Amino acid sequence: MDTFPFFPLLVVVLVLGAVAYKLLVLKVVVPESFTALLYRQGRFVRVLKPGPHRVLRQGHGTQQVDMRQRYLTVPGQEVLSQEQVGLKVSLAVRFAVAEPEPALHRVQNYTEALYLAVQLALREEMGRHPLEELVAGRVDLGQRMRERVAAEVRAFGLSVESVEVKDVMLPADLRRSFSESLKAKKEAQAMLEKARGESAALRNLANAARLVEQHPSLLDLRMLQTLGGASTTPGNTFVLNVGAELAPRARKRPAPGGAPVPPSEEDEPEST
Repeated sequence: MDTFPFFPLLVVVLVLGAVAYKLLVLKVVVPESFTALLYRQGRFVRVLKPGPHRVLRQGHGTQQVDMRQRYLTVPGQEVLSQEQVGLKVSLAVRFAVAEPEPALHRVQNYTEALYLAVQLALREEMGRHPLEELVAGRVDLGQRMRERVAAEVRAFGLSVESVEVKDVMLPADLRRSFSESLKAKKEAQAMLEKARGESAALRNLANAARLVEQHPSLLDLRMLQTLGGASTTPGNTFVLNVGAELAPRARKRPAPGGAPVPPSEEDEPEST
């Protein structure tokens, strides 16, 4: 049977099918690090992962959600410490969308909701601690806020990775007071270290005095040591005034290779 007469009809059918496919089927390509929500007649159907997808064009629509990590900067917020002292605190929040469906459907704007949660958590945490602890950094404010904010925003699909305190700004009078206090502490610490050094030096001198009192010959050794160290520099002349207690011992030393030198009359003990 000759099929040639049916070939043009087959081509027409294929062309019409391709046109109908183009008109009826929508190709959706979701980029990497994104997720798309598929809607049919305005109602949520399912989540589309990264990659190509084909859905019916009629009555269907998509909305992409960025799943990458983002940073939210919270500029200087006027908050009160436990003593009702006004401070300005700025924060940086690192977060990401963990579940796109509640992030878009449970709140109108999840970034604004996160911003408000951070503000409220900051005011509550700052009011729990005194000013000195906050300024000295003894309170891990970022970690406390991360735990609190993460629990709140998890309900609408956000994941808070970290909350970092960028700056704590004090009023001008408090800044001067803290500077003066810090300066006084540093000066007191320096004076204490100086006193400790002087006490240690005095103890060493007292120990040396006791040793010299018990062993007078240590003075001779010290003098010879000093002379030996100074004689390394040529061209110096030293004039020594040897005391009476050293002279007899110097005269009694034998000459190199010779006989001992007898003591003089002055060195001989007086007979009784």
